[in-house]
Amino acid sequence: GRIDAEALPGNSDGSGDGEAPDGDAPARVVVRENGVRFYASPASGQKTGFYADQRDSRAFVASLCRGAKVLDLCTYTGGFALSAAMAGAAEVIGVDSSAVALELAQANAELNGVSDRVTFQRSDIAAYMNQVASDGHTFDVVVLDPPKLAPSRGSLPRATNKYTSLNVAAMRLVRRGGVLVTCSCSGAMTQSGKFEEMVAEAARYAGRQLSLLRHGGAAPDHPLNPAYPEGKYLTNLTYMLD
Repeated sequence: GRIDAEALPGNSDGSGDGEAPDGDAPARVVVRENGVRFYASPASGQKTGFYADQRDSRAFVASLCRGAKVLDLCTYTGGFALSAAMAGAAEVIGVDSSAVALELAQANAELNGVSDRVTFQRSDIAAYMNQVASDGHTFDVVVLDPPKLAPSRGSLPRATNKYTSLNVAAMRLVRRGGVLVTCSCSGAMTQSGKFEEMVAEAARYAGRQLSLLRHGGAAPDHPLNPAYPEGKYLTNLTYMLD
């Protein structure tokens, strides 16, 4: 699960890609992760421009996607979507509400030569899931990786309701025998130990049976310090649904 990066050449006047005007960081780099290439903007993107913490989870999910129809919700710049496509997924749809993120996701698809099998759509994911469900579509693999919904412990009850509703909707889009990958990057939720309990409750609402395939967190380059429990923030659960 190694990540490599290279700076892209810039213009002589310092504009465009390449080294930033102050020389501190390249404006854009190409990141290579598990054979997949991504554009990243260290100076301006979220989390240094690339979510390396999901690296191992993307590799695991990709291993399940050969020949599959995949839905990547909150795709951002296409991390799970492109990993699935490069692993041989037959069809991939990535959904996000950010036009800026999706523009980069499309560029990433073209960079990897998989734009013929990956489609990106700008939409609120709840609205998108409701529409797809009403159309009767299902997927072999659904990835749900929303932004932080619980910024503090005080926001947990409200966030739990939101997580539950999103997971219920996502489960309804997974075919029988298919896979759901559901994530929380909210430290308050992960540290509460109640994320799995929430998923189980969502399964009851959705009328689905779950089998846990993997319980993951941040990649090893995000080490945990016992003296700093707040550093444990990411949960990534992979289930098979009956």
